[in-house]
Amino acid sequence: MKVKLVTDSTSCLTAKYLKQENIDCLESVILMDDKEYKELSDLNREKFTESLQFLDPYPTTSMASPQNALDIYEKAIKDGYEEIFYIGLSPNVSSQFNIAKIAAKRVKDKIKMTFFQSGLMGPSEGALVYNASQLLNKGKSVEEIIAILEKLKEEVYTAGCSINFNSLFRTGKVKKGVAISMIASALSLKPVFEINLDEGVVGIGGGTGFKSAIKKIKTAIQSKTTPNTQYDLFISDALAPVLRRKLEREIKDLLNINSTQYLHLPPVIAHSVGKGAVMVTVCPVIDE
Repeated sequence: MKVKLVTDSTSCLTAKYLKQENIDCLESVILMDDKEYKELSDLNREKFTESLQFLDPYPTTSMASPQNALDIYEKAIKDGYEEIFYIGLSPNVSSQFNIAKIAAKRVKDKIKMTFFQSGLMGPSEGALVYNASQLLNKGKSVEEIIAILEKLKEEVYTAGCSINFNSLFRTGKVKKGVAISMIASALSLKPVFEINLDEGVVGIGGGTGFKSAIKKIKTAIQSKTTPNTQYDLFISDALAPVLRRKLEREIKDLLNINSTQYLHLPPVIAHSVGKGAVMVTVCPVIDE
C-alpha cells in the first residue's frame, strides 16, 4: 500500500529531510505585523530567529486551519496514495492534532486515514517521525510501525537550554517578575528544560552559564537512559552551532550513540526558546 507520511512542522525535521523522504507537514502559523505566516513555507527560519530579539510587539503563534490539512490530504489523493499516516502533536500541547482529524472527515471515503497521537512535541516527536519514515522504507506496515512507536514514545527523551529568559518572558511561558528578572540577569542563568510525554516542555531549573546548563542536561539524560542501550541522537539548535557541537560531544561521551541526525528548531519553537537555544534528543535504536 502506498502510504503518505504527514506530521506537524514543529517536529523539527529539516526541509532537506522532509523533501528527501517525501513527508508533508501541517504548518503552525506565526502572527506578525497583522499578517499570518506559515512557519516553513512563508518564513526564513534563520532570519526569523535572528530578528526575534528586535521584534516589538512580539509575534504570537496559532494553529493550522482544517483547510490547510485538507489541502495536504487532497494532494496525497491526487498523487495516488492509498493511506495517509499522520503522526501528530500531543493534544495536551496543541489542538492541531484534533484539527487534522476534523479535516480527515472530508476525505474518509476517498483514502484510508490513520492517526498516531505521539503524546510528544518538537524533536521528541521528530525522532518518532524519523523512525516511522525509515520503517516505511523497509516495507513495514502502518500497524507494525504504530506498535513500535508506542514503545518508543515512552523512551525517547529531549532536554535542552536557552541562552536567557528573554523569549520565555515575552511569550509568557515564564511570568516575569522583578526578582526573577534580576536573578536571571545577575547570574547569567540559562533556563534548562525537558520534553515530557503528554506534558510538553517542562522547566527543570537553570544553569549559571552554559557549562552548568550542559551538566544539568547530562544529569537529566542519565536519569532517563540505561547504560547498555544503544541510542540514536537528534540534536537541534536555534542558530547556536558552537553550543550544539559542544553538547553533541558531551552526549556522545555519555552514551552509546548509533547515529546522529541534525534537526532545526522551527520558527514556532524558536519563538518560545529564543536564538541560541539547543535541544538534544535520545531515542533507543529499534530492535526489529
